[in-house]
Amino acid sequence: MIRVFEKENHYDHVYQLLEKIKLYKKNTNKGQARLGFPEHRNAIFGMVKPRYKQEKQLSMYSRKHLAIHEELQRIGKLIVPFEFSTIQVNKDCCCPPHKDKNNQTRSVLVSFGEYTGGEIVIEGVAYNAYHTPIEFDGKELLHWNNAHVGTKYSLIFFS
Repeated sequence: MIRVFEKENHYDHVYQLLEKIKLYKKNTNKGQARLGFPEHRNAIFGMVKPRYKQEKQLSMYSRKHLAIHEELQRIGKLIVPFEFSTIQVNKDCCCPPHKDKNNQTRSVLVSFGEYTGGEIVIEGVAYNAYHTPIEFDGKELLHWNNAHVGTKYSLIFFS
């Protein structure tokens, strides 16, 4: 099931905050990004399970950028209809077809910024996620992005 929510603008403030920081650069040449993903920038906010540890803890980006963490939590409470613990922030990512094998729950994706194109394609159907949250099961459904022009941020809320 794919659920598309009503278009609303909750994203201007977080856009301004994200533009002030440098997100981690993922580079496939250095083995940092998922295979097939082009170079892009990203960050994880919220709770993460560090390698070799059993308990989740607040991510490095959440600890370092508390104002952004709080703004992402505020947005999540407005648009996500389930409990979430983690927020993936992507900047200018155009991902190839994939499934999110490690997801435990459904995801809510929303995009914002100054861009055109960049639709999310889920099982061959394109959806415009610009200011429009889309809920889907990324573990079960094949999905990818169309190319975009400009600065595009995507938020993915999940557990």
